[in-house]
Amino acid sequence: MALGLLTSLSFQSCSSDDDDDQPGDEIVTTLSTPKYEGASALYNVTDTGSGYESIEFTASGNYVITKAPFYGAPRRMVAANNMSFGFFPKAQTVTRSSSYNNIIYGTYTKKGDTYVLEGFGTITVVGGGSNAVTLEITTNDGESVSVGAQKEQQYSSSNMTNNLCRTWKMGRVRVLMQMFGQTIMDKTYNSYAEFVRESLKMEGLSGDELEKEVKKELEDAPEQVIFTKSGTYIVFYANGELAVSTWKWQNEAAGLARYSWNYEYINDPDESGVINISFAADQLLITEYDVDSEDDEALSMSSAVTWFLTEVK
Repeated sequence: MALGLLTSLSFQSCSSDDDDDQPGDEIVTTLSTPKYEGASALYNVTDTGSGYESIEFTASGNYVITKAPFYGAPRRMVAANNMSFGFFPKAQTVTRSSSYNNIIYGTYTKKGDTYVLEGFGTITVVGGGSNAVTLEITTNDGESVSVGAQKEQQYSSSNMTNNLCRTWKMGRVRVLMQMFGQTIMDKTYNSYAEFVRESLKMEGLSGDELEKEVKKELEDAPEQVIFTKSGTYIVFYANGELAVSTWKWQNEAAGLARYSWNYEYINDPDESGVINISFAADQLLITEYDVDSEDDEALSMSSAVTWFLTEVK
C-alpha cells in the first residue's frame, strides 16, 4: 500500500510543487446537498435472531447491510485486515451477493418510505416512537421479514459535517517529509498510480519488474470513500473489495477527526488514528501525519500524506 512506499522516499530530496490548494490554503466552502441527504440513516436491528445487525443508507445513495455474525462481533467491526495504521489499509473481499464479515453493499433509490436496494431487494421503514422503527425487508429471492430497529443518532448539521458526509473519489496525492527541521520532500502526484510508479522507481525498479509491481500495488488501490453522519466510513478499492469502519470528530473546529478499525476502541490512541480534514473549493483534503521523535526534537522526522478527493455525483 501507499504508506508502505514512503520508506523508499525517506531520503529522496524533491523540489516543491506549486499548488494553490495545498493544506493550509483551505477555502471555506459549502457544497451542494447530496441527493439522499434526508434519507440517510443507520438502523441498528434490535430483534435478536433476525439475521441482521444493522442497515445504513448514505446521503449519496449507497447502502450497507451488516448481517448478524456468528461470533458476536460488535457493530462496524473491521471488514479489513487487523488494524494496520493508516486511513486506507488493504481490505478483504466483500461483494454484493456474498458477505465476507457479513456485509452486503450497493446503491439504492427511494420511493416514499421504501428503499429499493440494487442487487438485494426492498426495505420499507415504518416509524415508531423514540427512533424505534420496524424494517420490512423483502429480498430479491422472495424472502420477507419484519424486524425491530433503533435509528442511530447522527451528527448534527454543520458546514464541516455536511460537506464531509458524501461519496468521494481519489485524486492527487501529496507527500511532505521533514528531517532535522528541514523539508526534504514536498511533491504532489497527479494520481495514486503516478505516486506508486514514481515511488517504485525510487526503489530502483525498472522495466518488466517495475510494471509488475505497479500492477500489483494498483490492484488494491483505494478508489472511493464514503463518510456518513452516523459515524461510518467506507473505503472502496480497485479490485471490488471494501472496508467499513468508524470515525468521529475530535475537534471539528480544527478539522481533526479520529478513526478506528475497531468501533469499540476509537478513543484508544493505540487502536486509532487522527486525520486532518479540510476543503479547498470543491475538493476534500485528508491529511495523515506520522512523527518519529527523538529526545532531541531537532532529530525528529515527520511525514504527511494528503489525499485530494472530489465528490462522486
